[in-house]
Amino acid sequence: MNKSMLAASAALLILTPAQGVLAQDAGIVGDDVIDLQPVYVTTPLRRPSTILQSTSTVTVIDEEDIERSAAPDLPSLLRKYPGVNITANGGQGAQASITLRGASASQTLVLVDGMRVASATAGSAYLSNIPLSAIARVEIAEGAHSAEWGADAIGGVVNIITKDGSACANGQAICTTVETGVTWPWGGFGTVATRGITDSGVDFNLGLSILGTEGYDFTTPENPVHEAGRDGFLQGSFNYAIGKDFTWGRLYSEGFYARSNPHFDSAPYADWMTGAMVYGANQAIQTNAAFKLGAELDHADDLSSVFEIYSAFDYQKNFRDDHPEAETHYDTNRFGLSASTTKEVIAGDALNSFTLGGEAYRETVDSSVDYTQTGRKVGAVYGQYGLEYEALTVNAGLRYDADEQFGGALTYNVGLGYELLPGLTARASYSTGFNAPTFNDLYWAFDGTYEGNPDLDAETSKNWEAGLNWDSGTGTIIDLVYYENHIDDMIAYVSDPVTYIGTMENIDRAKISGVRAVWSQALMDDRLGLDFGFEYRLPKNETDDVYIADQNRLKLTAAASWQATEALNLNADIEYVGSRWTNESSYNPQLGDYTLVNVSALYDIDPAARAKFAVENLFDEDYETTYGYKAPGTTVTLSYQRTF
Repeated sequence: MNKSMLAASAALLILTPAQGVLAQDAGIVGDDVIDLQPVYVTTPLRRPSTILQSTSTVTVIDEEDIERSAAPDLPSLLRKYPGVNITANGGQGAQASITLRGASASQTLVLVDGMRVASATAGSAYLSNIPLSAIARVEIAEGAHSAEWGADAIGGVVNIITKDGSACANGQAICTTVETGVTWPWGGFGTVATRGITDSGVDFNLGLSILGTEGYDFTTPENPVHEAGRDGFLQGSFNYAIGKDFTWGRLYSEGFYARSNPHFDSAPYADWMTGAMVYGANQAIQTNAAFKLGAELDHADDLSSVFEIYSAFDYQKNFRDDHPEAETHYDTNRFGLSASTTKEVIAGDALNSFTLGGEAYRETVDSSVDYTQTGRKVGAVYGQYGLEYEALTVNAGLRYDADEQFGGALTYNVGLGYELLPGLTARASYSTGFNAPTFNDLYWAFDGTYEGNPDLDAETSKNWEAGLNWDSGTGTIIDLVYYENHIDDMIAYVSDPVTYIGTMENIDRAKISGVRAVWSQALMDDRLGLDFGFEYRLPKNETDDVYIADQNRLKLTAAASWQATEALNLNADIEYVGSRWTNESSYNPQLGDYTLVNVSALYDIDPAARAKFAVENLFDEDYETTYGYKAPGTTVTLSYQRTF
């Protein structure tokens, strides 16, 4: 499985280099030189390429990183990486949003196996419904990537790639892995996964998972929705992948389905006019799924095409026992298809790559809330060009999206990487992006206090970055980057000063600038990996000259992974996050800074069995990422895994 850093490194690492060093397998080959193989990714350029060919910031979290992490869920895992900002309304199962480079959740595109999975009404994805047991790796491409992926990629793209079929590590053609564990606060989980390759050459993977936790009381007493009692979470899911290679290419299908029952607080209150008690929903049934069927055609060694068709949905039903009037639902259905062709041309020492593609998808919503429109269609064409010539790497792209809501959007990107000296690479890139308004922004029917605005324009952005990467070839990697993201026509809530009726308008603009530095070091013949990260950014709303709400400004990380013996692996990481504003007003409190320490130990009992002990938030730090919602305290996990 692809690795994002040195093979011994287990925790936080930032990969970004245009000519960086990212390993699939690492080993000492002589004179303390570490032999590293390139990692292939698909997210930055929307085609298979190595990290070496990327001229923007890319992070890869692979299966080994996930296994070694103490994180109990996907939001906790992603939170540890620089460039990533997570806000959550509590612990496991709570609504959690991911943002990149100071953009909002709706300006950050979340994909599962390249498929859009966000709610079309709210604009964000329900991360808690994607279990870690189903994930092979996560690719995070920062900065505007609308020229590759279209709408919503202003801050970047998070592509969650599920496990596929492959040969078993023990040499068997087909194998089954079973894992069971207990957690504190009290809970447990179990997973079963079968994968392999049949005699006829069909590779497959099928995974089943169930988890539950009694949770804790997510809200603080000051929160107006506070209700006493624990907020639990129960989830079941499955994922699959199946494919077969032919002389002419490959046929494949993959997908996931998850259904969960999260609990949350929603204290009843008295109607200010009638005095009658109003009861809101305090739990939900959340269902998420995405399925894809695809074909890869190898026309020649230097010419290939990919065709895919997919369907995804996000269903949310909110309710309260014994109060049917509290029930609401928000359902998103999405159906799409895409096609692309890539041609490689070698001219002397130069390798040229040309990609031409198109896609179309339709989104529909069904809800207990009235919308003036319940569907939209999007069509797009795009082209990408890549050049590798000696020490020079060039990427460029152009895309046009036709959206029946607001018309067309033209975006582009250009990037340059150059190896100044052996191991020392400079890179720079410039890209534009846009974010389509949500159905809530556009089409929410008048409810007495709020009405959507169908005349909204798309939000637009211009992003540039410049970086320097050094790889010593002996285990040291240092990466520096400075970036700026300028966002115009930002959608903001406005209220009539007389009637107090609210709507959304394109009135704001923002500038997010930042710098980050990363140092990764392999020691002791690659048995000890150290990673250090620093990021400081200024997320400013230039319209009102205030900080953008709920965005990190300072983040420091450190991690160590030690292969203590052949069977025992020990890991620890520390994360410091500075204070942040709760919203864009000086009259509201800041959320305090916090420091988290996480540890894990993995012990191989024999070649087929492993035990894991992990503690997240070791010192029980009291902190919040959303005002009025308590983040998880100490979380302990003990698990056992065996492969048959």
